[in-house]
Amino acid sequence: MISNQTIRQKIITLLEHRAMTVKDLSQEAGVMEKDVGFHLASIEKSLRHQKKKLHMSPSCCLKCGFEFSGKSMFKRPGKCPSCRSERISLALFRIENI
Repeated sequence: MISNQTIRQKIITLLEHRAMTVKDLSQEAGVMEKDVGFHLASIEKSLRHQKKKLHMSPSCCLKCGFEFSGKSMFKRPGKCPSCRSERISLALFRIENI
């Protein structure tokens, strides 16, 4: 990967090649996990002009299967609203052409 890319350019490059979690993106791009959400929100807006889309496979509860869909969530939920379990899978993100 080219070292003179900005953090957002690195994230875009990574997501164009494969689906990744926030944790994966944090490690690969060299940014804190809590900051990845801010970058993803900005990337989502900028991709509209490039005829691309940030696709998210939402988090889900590993105990009851509840899916956290609806509003884009860039961080893992704390507990399942259905069964109150804390075993939540991480959302996967990828960039697709429209």
